[in-house]
This record gives sequence, C-alpha cells and structure tokens, in this order.
Amino acid sequence: MVNFSRMRFLPGVLVKTLPLAVAFMALVAGIAYWNISGVFKQELAYRLERESVFAVNEVETRIAGLGAILRTMARNAFVAEEMSGGQLNEVHMQAFFKGLSLVPVPGALVGLTDVSGRVLVSNGRARIRGGVELPADFGAEVSHLTLSQEKMTIAVPVLSDGELRGSVFARFGTDALVNYLNLSYSNKIIVLTINGLIIASDFDMAEILKTPANSFKETWITQEASSALYPGLGVRVFARRADLFAALKGLDRTLIASAFANLVILMAGLVLAALLVGRPLAHLADEVRSVREAEDLSRNLTVGGYLEVARLAEAFNAMMANLRSTLVSHEQLERENRYRQQVEQSLRDKQAENAAIVETVHDAIIVIDKHGEIRSANPATSRILGYPNEELVGANVSMLMPEPHRSRHDQYVHNFLETGEAKIIGTGRELEASRQNGQTFPIELYVSAISLKGEPHFVGVIRDITERRKVDRMQREFIALVSHELRTPLTSLTGSLRLITSGHVGEVPEKVAGLLRLAQSNAMRLIDLVNDIMVVEKLQAGVVTLKMEPVDLVGLVQSTLEDMAQFGEKFGVTFELKTRLKSAVTIGDGRRLTQVLINLLSNAAKFSETGSLVEVRIEKRDGFFRLAVQDYGIGIPKEAIDNVFSKFVQLDTADSKAGQGSGLGLSISQAIMDLHGSTIEVESQVGAGSTFYFDLAEFQKTENAVELSSLTGSLLEKSGTQIGNA
Repeated sequence: MVNFSRMRFLPGVLVKTLPLAVAFMALVAGIAYWNISGVFKQELAYRLERESVFAVNEVETRIAGLGAILRTMARNAFVAEEMSGGQLNEVHMQAFFKGLSLVPVPGALVGLTDVSGRVLVSNGRARIRGGVELPADFGAEVSHLTLSQEKMTIAVPVLSDGELRGSVFARFGTDALVNYLNLSYSNKIIVLTINGLIIASDFDMAEILKTPANSFKETWITQEASSALYPGLGVRVFARRADLFAALKGLDRTLIASAFANLVILMAGLVLAALLVGRPLAHLADEVRSVREAEDLSRNLTVGGYLEVARLAEAFNAMMANLRSTLVSHEQLERENRYRQQVEQSLRDKQAENAAIVETVHDAIIVIDKHGEIRSANPATSRILGYPNEELVGANVSMLMPEPHRSRHDQYVHNFLETGEAKIIGTGRELEASRQNGQTFPIELYVSAISLKGEPHFVGVIRDITERRKVDRMQREFIALVSHELRTPLTSLTGSLRLITSGHVGEVPEKVAGLLRLAQSNAMRLIDLVNDIMVVEKLQAGVVTLKMEPVDLVGLVQSTLEDMAQFGEKFGVTFELKTRLKSAVTIGDGRRLTQVLINLLSNAAKFSETGSLVEVRIEKRDGFFRLAVQDYGIGIPKEAIDNVFSKFVQLDTADSKAGQGSGLGLSISQAIMDLHGSTIEVESQVGAGSTFYFDLAEFQKTENAVELSSLTGSLLEKSGTQIGNA
C-alpha cells in the first residue's frame, strides 16, 4: 500500500504542470485551427478564382462562335458580289437576309451595313436608329462587340478585293445572350457584367439583391473576372459563405475534444510518474538524511527502483568517496602548496639574479616596441650613450643613430613586421651610434625579436668597440708593414728562381729543377697572398677609390669569359653567358667589377666537377640588373654559408683543386660590392651546386647627377649596405 504521507511530490507536480499543460494544449489547438482554416480559405479563394476565369473563357468562346457564324455570312459570294458594285440591289439583299436567323440566339436581328455603320438591310422590319457603331480600325477586326445593359451587337467586316465594304451584324438582348451562354453549369451563381454592372443571370438575382449591404460580406463570397478579348464584358461568381465553410463547423469542436483527451492522458501519465518516481526518491531522501545525521562518510546508499534513481544514488556514493579522498589528501595539498611557494621564491630569486646581471653588464641592453619606442634600458646604456634613463624611456630609438640609419629605422622595423625579412634582426653587425653630445662612435649591434604580452618587441645589445677598432687599425698597419716588407724579398726570390729555372745561369739537374719549380710556385702563391692581404687592408681602411662610370655588364662578362676560358680548361669546366639582354649599362668601376667576377668564376671552377658547366646570367629586375654565377658542383653546407665571406675561410673538401687559394677572394669581392652600394648573396644546396649574385642599378642616360644619386640610394636601400662600411 502506498504511503501518501511521502507523496508530496505528486500534488507539486500536478499544481506546477497542469496549468502549463492546459495552456499548451489550448495554444496548440488554436494554432492548428488557425493554420487549417487559413489553408482552407486560400483553397476556396483559389477555386473561386479558377471558376471565374473558366466562366470568362467560356463566354469568350461562345461569343467567338457567334462571330464565326456571322463571318461565314460576310464571306458569302453573293454578299461580296453585291457589296463590290457601285449600286446595291436592296431587293435582292433584302430577300437574302429576310430568311436568315442566328440559330444559337433565336430572335436576333441580323443585317448588313455600309462602311459608316448605316443599316442597309436586315431580317427584321424595324430600323436601327443611328445604325451600328463601328470602330475606326474595324477593317482589321475579325469581330467587334458593342455592349449595353439591354442590347449587344456583334459585327464582322465584309471585304471585297481586300477593301472594307461594310459589315454583317447581329443584335440581340442580354437575356437571349445569357440563355445562349448557359451560365448555370456550376453550383455557384454566375452573372454577366458590363463595366462591373450586373446585366443578366441564369438564376434569380432577387436573393442577392435583397441582401443588406452591411451583411453582404458575411453572407456572400464573390469573385469577378474580366474578358481580355471584349473590354467591359465580365462575369461575377457568387457563393454562399455558409455553404463554403460548412466543412469547418465541426473542426473547432474536434480540436477541443482532442485537446481535452490529450490533457486527460497527460494527467494520468503525471500521476503514474509521480507514484512510480516519488517512492524511490522519498527513500533516497531518507537515506541521505541518515548519512548526514550519523556523519558517517564511509556509508553507501542502497536504493532500488528505476535506473535514473539508482544512478543518482551511485553519483551520491561517488561524491562521498571523492570527499573522503579530499579529506585524506589535505596534508598532501599543504605539502604541494609549500613546494609551490618554494618554486615561486626560486623564480623571484632567478628574476633578481637576471636583473642584477642586466644592471651590471658592461654592454648596453635596450628593449623597444614595434613603434621603435624604448621601453627599458639598463644603466650601461646611460654610461655608453650619455643619456639619462628618464630621457631614454619613451623616446624613439632612432635618436641613438646617425644618418642615414636614423631616418630609415622606422621603415626597417615596418618592413620586418610586414614581410618577416630581417636585415639586421637575428645577426650581429658593426654600425655607428650617436652620443647625447653628438659624438659618433663604432658599436657592435645584436638585435633579436621577442614577444611580450602578445605584442612584438625587440632587444638590442650595444657594445662599444672603439678600443677594438684601434687594435684592428694597429693590426692592419702592422700587416700592411709586414706585407710590404715581405713582398720586396719575395719579388727578388721569384725573379732569381725564374732565372735559374729558365737556364740563363746554366743547366740545372732535373731533380733540382723540379724542386726549384716547386719553390717558385710557392713563392708566387706567397706573393698573391701578400697582394690579397694588402687589398683587403686597403678596402677596410677606406683608401681604395673607385672610378665610377657607365659599364656594360654584358660586354664586361663576355670579355672576362674569353680571358677565363684557359683557366676553365685547366679545371675542366666550361663558362657560358645566358642572357636575353644585348646591353646592361650600370654605374661602377669596370676593373673592380671584373675582379669580383673573376673571383666568383674561379671559385665556381674549383668546386665543380670535371666536364661540368658554369653559367653566368644577367637579368633585369625593377630598375636593377642582377648578375649571377651558378655552378653545379658540390654545394655549400647550410651551416657554412654565413662564413663564406670571412677572411681566410676555405670549405673542408676532399677535392685537391678546391683547396687552392688564400681564402680572401670572396672577402675582397664583398668589400668591392659594398663600395658599389650592393652586396653578394649566395644560395646553395649540397650536391646540387651554388649561386652567387649581386644587384646593380640600371643607368639612365642623363646629365642630372641627382638622378644617378637617387639610383645609387635606391640600391643601397634595397641591399641594406652603406658605402664606407666595408
């Protein structure tokens, strides 16, 4: 037996759910009734419209049939012959029309008119006053219908030799037309109208006409359609509203009965659900209450019934297990908290250590944002550059640079953020900086990109290399002195060896001659090395002057390849020029450019396999000429590309011919291209070969030196290299 003292769930469910269910059922019934009645009304309107259009088409068809009968009369040979003569024989024509009749419309007056519409003869004795009204373009009409509320006239043209002679007409009353049209084929009331006025109907119109105007729309539904062939003629369909909507009378009662039945079923379901669910829920509540009062966290609930109630008990048991686990691991959480505090303290100590390093480091460290504004600077920055820290923070970093870098700095940063192409970022570079007093001094700058709070920032490390430059200058002076002192005895030594090996001082044994030739070859290599060292020192010291003049790169390459042909044969390679240009005029020192090309060609030959090809390409690109030397040799490893332009650097290779040389050729070539406002770039793949290339501005024939200067400046901006920084 059910314990109703625990069934408080049942009345709660009914009180909260029943009103909502009643409202929902009423809403559903109302929406259903509204949708069904709307669809029904649309269907009725559509059917009335179709019936009115059908009635109009029927009227047009039957009137066209009358016109066809009259057209047969008009085309009668006798009528056409009589109408073609100058004088009409009325006796003959009267005899012809006297016996005529319009079978579909008995009693219709049928006759003949002239071109003006005057009645000439007819089948009746009565004359038509005013004749028959014919339109101005009657000759083109097959038939013409004249309408009035009492009479209708149909006229068709009589033609002879292609000319209008008159018309055959038929006139009859509207009642006769209605009888002929037979509008009573439908269960609706269909009437004939002229210009919207009702003229006749098969039905008694008294019932319609007696309907009061204020209740007409509640009694009748009408639909009107007009004839497209006969303007003014139309039909109107009348239907009793009560007859049409009889099918909807019981719809509302059916919907109410259905809603009531659904409501009863819902209530029964709610009561059954409350009885079946309420008992296990009440038992579950008692179990939970006992656990709470006993404060026994190890106790589990045992509740039967439906799966959902059992799952609720299982969830409660799992929650209690988690609570027990949480209480047990409280000490572990405290240990972890202490460990976290130790880690945070260690992190703070590490940050303090890093801050101390930054504060005491000898080099200047500056952090700037993407707009070039200084966000922070260490004390060494103020010591090196002379600016107080409060003047540095918030200022643009370009104030620390002399021209031309000062005006171009923001553009450098913008180009990096837009394209990701780095000129200085990620690499070290020697530049000049400007102190607060305007004094410039040499620095070594290293810039790296970082992200702070999702925004790009840059860290610059500045090192004052003034003392290092002094040491370098002393080193260059020493090397220049030593090189000069070495070249004089080496020149004498090679001259003496050349005299001995040539036999001018007497014959030398073959073994001794071989040793002498080896000594002469090494002495010549020493002289070349000394000469290269002196060239490098002159380039670095800035004492090398260039003879800048228009140079045709195509002619320069062709001439150089002819001179280098024998050198290529020595290493078993072939040099070839590939270009579509007939000339490529730029501004430069032809002798120095030839020196650069010879260095690139000799390196390509040394690192190419015997029998391979070395290509020289010249291409035009946006106001610049690109000269590229490509070989298909051993290639350069990726990690070695950054060092190929360093002094005395040679690649490790097993090829003996590749090891010949001083290791200064590419360094000298890069310095020469720096003086031309360009730079040599390299692309290489191990096993596939290497390509060395540089760009020079196209020379435009002009006497304006400013244009030449602008071209050089454009090239400088493109290459990122300044004249004088070699």
